[in-house]
Amino acid sequence: MAFGSKSDQKSSRSSSTSFLGKGTFIEGSFFVEGNVRIDGKVKGLIKGDADVIIGEGSLIEANIEVTNLTVMGEIEGNIVCSEKLEIHDTGKVVGEISADKLIIEENAFFEGKSMMHTRQTVKALPDSENAKSKDPEKKSN
Repeated sequence: MAFGSKSDQKSSRSSSTSFLGKGTFIEGSFFVEGNVRIDGKVKGLIKGDADVIIGEGSLIEANIEVTNLTVMGEIEGNIVCSEKLEIHDTGKVVGEISADKLIIEENAFFEGKSMMHTRQTVKALPDSENAKSKDPEKKSN
């Protein structure tokens, strides 16, 4: 493994772990780094270069901007993940979400708008008239 490689950077981020236990309530802006597990309640903003787990039974009323997010509790707010968002079967998300990778398990609840993003530029789709004329199923006579 090369010094300063991407995997080294990821392991240094994940080496610190913070826990917010049941019964904990935070209101305001919560800036995180490393690994964070939240089993309590948060209202406001959660942001940072972090892998965050929202534990079962937790209630989050916040906008979230993190690297990876795993949801087993409830979130009401908008979510932006620079890498992966997972909503487990006990998870509930209400709001707009944006992520590179999105996993929603069976029985999970999601209500809102989702957008997948990548680091590559996406070419515009052809307009509907051009798409109809290029459709191989429809032949022009």
